[in-house]
Amino acid sequence: MKVFADLFDREILKYTLLPLFLSLLFWGIVFFFFGDDIITFLGSYVENVPYGNKISDFIHGAGWLFLAVLYYLLSISTLGVFSSFFIDKIILHINEKHFNCKPREVSFKDIFYGFWISLKSFFIYFIIFIFTFWILFIPVVNIFYQLFMWSILNKKPLVFDSSYLFFDPIDMEKELGIKAWMVVFLTSVVYFIPVISWFGYTIQLIFMAHIVLKRCKGS
Repeated sequence: MKVFADLFDREILKYTLLPLFLSLLFWGIVFFFFGDDIITFLGSYVENVPYGNKISDFIHGAGWLFLAVLYYLLSISTLGVFSSFFIDKIILHINEKHFNCKPREVSFKDIFYGFWISLKSFFIYFIIFIFTFWILFIPVVNIFYQLFMWSILNKKPLVFDSSYLFFDPIDMEKELGIKAWMVVFLTSVVYFIPVISWFGYTIQLIFMAHIVLKRCKGS
């Protein structure tokens, strides 16, 4: 119940809307200036992948509708990157409300490293997506494909963001093991829900933070 209460916490919502705005703005600028080039590139590229001709026809036929879907997917995919600048506000607020864990000393290097982890995870996700996005057009399989891709995108950033203020994130990732993968995989279903998906990273972060901070409750 504490997890769900945090989803509607005013302070947490505030620091969710800021990275959402930055993500929407960034991709809005990219698509405004390079939208036609993106359609041309993807239309040519998919001719060399399975179902290429059909997908190419769809991309060129749908035009800006296809770009709108791509814009939506990419805007939620970089939420973790832009959230890196506000993570401490969210995690410390959750800790203050429920756990009373003692924060460790962190530096700008830790914050920058968190940003780098999120950025690196996004690039890995994006490169894999470019070579495999045709799987999105296979019914049923595309559901598990998306969940897997969002897990690749968010697992490491979520473990780092939820733990670095209190633990060594590398040790925490080893301690959580497969549990971290399962939590991220299962909670990634929120990205299938329109509008709610824009809050997806924060929702996952809250779940992960409660799992992590239980390890030092009362310390």
